[in-house]
Amino acid sequence: MSSDIYQEIIDLLPKLRRFAYGLTRSKESAEDLVQEACARLLADLKEKESYFERWLFRTIRNIHIDQVRKNSVAERHQSHLVDHDTPYIDGSEVVETLITLDQAKSVLFELSEEHRTVLLLIGVEGFSYREAADILDLPVGTVTSRLARARNSVVQMVNGGSVNEGDLEVQRL
Repeated sequence: MSSDIYQEIIDLLPKLRRFAYGLTRSKESAEDLVQEACARLLADLKEKESYFERWLFRTIRNIHIDQVRKNSVAERHQSHLVDHDTPYIDGSEVVETLITLDQAKSVLFELSEEHRTVLLLIGVEGFSYREAADILDLPVGTVTSRLARARNSVVQMVNGGSVNEGDLEVQRL
């Protein structure tokens, strides 16, 4: 393996972290996702050498989905053990609320995970529709539809509040 591949992976880390943060809303969880995906890649790099960037984004998304499912099951079975009267303060969340792009972040996180993921890949990370479709293992038409709905939702939220994505119609030009 050449050191060029390792350098490409290192150069890709900020994009991977940004994408993972967009999925998790937590810097710590995002770092864990990126670390896990990179560890999996490095364990078997020879087979993925030609397409490792897309593979990393897809792996981060898949690990995130697995964690959400696992946490959901754990919450259902352990909710009676939690003392809901005890306040929990996460210092990193307090710091994150001071970010100047707080409005954009809140609008982004009001979107469904499907729409947020497509918007992050195409709008933030700069992937083409085809690349995003490959990462998400979806048809290009589905990616296009989700992106249009996500953009319409963002416009509606910025112009007047919350939106129910199920009632949203894609506007045709």
